[in-house]
Amino acid sequence: MEKRKTVELFHIGEDLAAKYLAAQGYNILCKNFRSDAGEIDIIASDKDNLVFVEVKTRSRHSMKLALMSISYTKRKRISLTAQRYITQNPDHVKQKTRFDVIVVFYYPETDSYKIEHLQDAFVPVF
Repeated sequence: MEKRKTVELFHIGEDLAAKYLAAQGYNILCKNFRSDAGEIDIIASDKDNLVFVEVKTRSRHSMKLALMSISYTKRKRISLTAQRYITQNPDHVKQKTRFDVIVVFYYPETDSYKIEHLQDAFVPVF
């Protein structure tokens, strides 16, 4: 896939993931939150949790490969960035946190998508 199409697919995946979460009753608080530690694709809240979501968009249906692409270093960056978000938004300090992964599978032959949401995909790494 050429680079332009890959970037386009990436943004489509994040948008679909945010729409999916909203349809499931989540409140989208922030997309693409950046700090000196890294970036978090989506920050949302549900009834009880502040949820930090990593979105992976793939053109092959392999949850295992998608999850393997989230390395220890990536998990650490996400964890530190989540900590920065909470520091900047103290109203969330007492809220439980959760780290989810949403994988958006794109099927080019039918131009269709499938979304898989893994809650509590990993524990924070510091």
